[in-house]
Amino acid sequence: MLYSKTEVRPLISKDLPRRKFDRWIQKIQSLTPYQFERGIPSKPKIFKDGVPQKVVVFDDIDLEKLQNLYDRVTCDNENLTYCIHLLFLSDEDFERWKSGKYDVEEEKRKYQ
Repeated sequence: MLYSKTEVRPLISKDLPRRKFDRWIQKIQSLTPYQFERGIPSKPKIFKDGVPQKVVVFDDIDLEKLQNLYDRVTCDNENLTYCIHLLFLSDEDFERWKSGKYDVEEEKRKYQ
């Protein structure tokens, strides 16, 4: 199932403000090579000439990671940057980040 931003935010938490969620998405994409897909949600709401439009979509794996991020940052008071690296990097890249040997720009070039 693919969710749009407006569909996924209340699934993470009804108390998650839209602006905070947008900042988190931007921060995830700036700190890691992780990029959220553009596609047509399972229940499209934006149409142009009767054709559903592509928007940023989140799958069930993204939803699980974002729920985990919300719980860690909001309930457990963990650091947002630390949690983003922990959840959105591979274990190997996370260890490199912790030791200061991780270059996000270099990693983004690898995935382009």
